[in-house]
Amino acid sequence: MSPSARKDTEQLLDRFGVLFREMTRIGGTADEGPLLTPRQRLALVEVGEAQPLRLNALATRMGTSAPTASRAVDVLVEQGLVARVPDSDDRRALQIELTDAGAALVADRKARAVAALEPAVASLSRDERDRLDELLARLAAALH
Repeated sequence: MSPSARKDTEQLLDRFGVLFREMTRIGGTADEGPLLTPRQRLALVEVGEAQPLRLNALATRMGTSAPTASRAVDVLVEQGLVARVPDSDDRRALQIELTDAGAALVADRKARAVAALEPAVASLSRDERDRLDELLARLAAALH
């Protein structure tokens, strides 16, 4: 990576950090509601995005090992936010899905994030929003 590209990457990372801190400040902290570690919150969101999931698929989505994902799921089960349910395709296997309480928590946190971000997005023109969406999608795809 060239020094210029590295500097640009650091600047973008700093801007993302400011953006996420502002969204957290405006939309409420992640610690409101059940106390969850960042890994447990990530597991909850990933299950909500692609449920039901087998443990190995969840671990892959989280970028972690199956035992680490399993520990996160254990806590989420204890808190009543996810459940382990039989896999309809393989009765020996289990899948993880949100409970009603987990779905409500994910929906509430997403709604607060949308409310925090909405005024800033509204300040952009339609073309700017489309371009930002395209660029963020490209960045996300490049990370996979």
